Amino acid sequence: MMKFPAFCLFLLACLLLLPTTAFGAEAPKPIKLYMNEKQLEVQGVQPRIVNDNTIVPVRIIVEQIGAKVSWDEATSKVTIVKDKINIQLVINNVTAIINGKKETLEVGPKIENGSTMLPLRFIGEVLGIEFKWDGATSSVHMFKDIDSDSKPVTGPVEVVVPDGGTANPETKPPGTKPSTGTNTGNGTGTGTGTGTGTGTGTITPDPSVHVITSISLSETELSVIAKDGSLSPKVLTLSNPSRLVFDFPNTTLDESLQKLLVKNSGELPSKQPLVSKVRFSNFNDNPATVRVILDLNAPAEYQTITSKLPNQWKASIGERKLTVIIDAGHGDNDPGALSITGKHEKEFTLATAKKVEALLSKDKQMHVLMTRSDDTFIPLDDRVSFANDISADLFLSIHGNSAKATVSGTETYYNRPESLDFANVIHKYAVPATGFADRKVRQADFRVITKTSMPAVLLEVGYLSNKNDESAMYKETFQDKLAASLVAAIKEYLNLK
Repeated sequence: MMKFPAFCLFLLACLLLLPTTAFGAEAPKPIKLYMNEKQLEVQGVQPRIVNDNTIVPVRIIVEQIGAKVSWDEATSKVTIVKDKINIQLVINNVTAIINGKKETLEVGPKIENGSTMLPLRFIGEVLGIEFKWDGATSSVHMFKDIDSDSKPVTGPVEVVVPDGGTANPETKPPGTKPSTGTNTGNGTGTGTGTGTGTGTGTITPDPSVHVITSISLSETELSVIAKDGSLSPKVLTLSNPSRLVFDFPNTTLDESLQKLLVKNSGELPSKQPLVSKVRFSNFNDNPATVRVILDLNAPAEYQTITSKLPNQWKASIGERKLTVIIDAGHGDNDPGALSITGKHEKEFTLATAKKVEALLSKDKQMHVLMTRSDDTFIPLDDRVSFANDISADLFLSIHGNSAKATVSGTETYYNRPESLDFANVIHKYAVPATGFADRKVRQADFRVITKTSMPAVLLEVGYLSNKNDESAMYKETFQDKLAASLVAAIKEYLNLK
């Protein structure tokens, strides 16, 4: 009976003799989150760092950033909508879709213990949140209702690093690294190299980091010039306020631009009527990144221009036209519903869509396209890809309905949460224009409003199976009035005068 206790004592003695680091290594500090310097209480799964990125439960995005989040279980897709920004992410996939354009993440969304975890910095930056990482306290400080790009990095106090990165509050130029050579100076300061001397050491510039020497904006063009190497920025279009953001990877500002950054906060005057001012900063030091921001007076777009200089990047800046897709339902061998007098739905939808297109095209702020402009059959997926491939801003599909002869009225359908506001505006204008019964805004899974990546609405104008609805719908005066109302709705939604 004494053998077992003796063995246990022997085992305990062995454990006590093991190095303390085997069991006493410090666990990673919990990551604290602050919004406008108020600490957030995170229930359940806690934030953690994956590949130098902090991932957090999706609830933080909803509650603190004020976004709408939806989940598609069939495709494992998370959709985040705030104002006119639409972000789509797929679990364990590093490709994100922002307003129809692809972006690559450093780490994809994950599901942990039933909670969806999202990369905080990526989501926040797209939605205009400012981030600061405090390595000493393992905390992320977020600031909303502040222009996240307004404070350039000028010193050790306000170092902005990638989310979850290891901030080192030492004063060193971004894009440089300590020398590994021998220090030979005679000064009394501590060297930054690894040698044995007492000199000040040297810092060897990273050859992969290009030094930007000039940033300028003329009445038509933005120009960025580097000392050497080619430039290829990543571009973001942000709203509230409207901005064009150009991030130049593997770059840093030269000494003259650094001085200008300190002197006037990195602001340059603008001669471009669409741009109120130009701002620049050493936005990041890991990887080294120079950010150039155009604060916009009105929607604008850029187009890269080929430069004769290999180390210059140029882009023209012009008024941005908003792209609206008008989809006339059915067509050709797909006639749609048959009206009470033997007419086809495809005839009504095309006639009305053409009238909407003609009125919208008068506005120089818009680029209007139709999925079909004649009696052609266009598969539903082709209509969707047509809109998605050109990153359209809005999609409106026009239809006529059919049911019992007694059913009458106008219905407006949406599928995704980011389309609801557009649906409400369309319905608000369409119902009084038709004069039909109000059959409300409804949610449905029609393919053209489910698979499109922009706000998309399907309007069932009226019932072709109803005598009164059908009689009105094929009259040109009715179609003219309806078209004018839909144009007014689209302009209101897009905030166009």
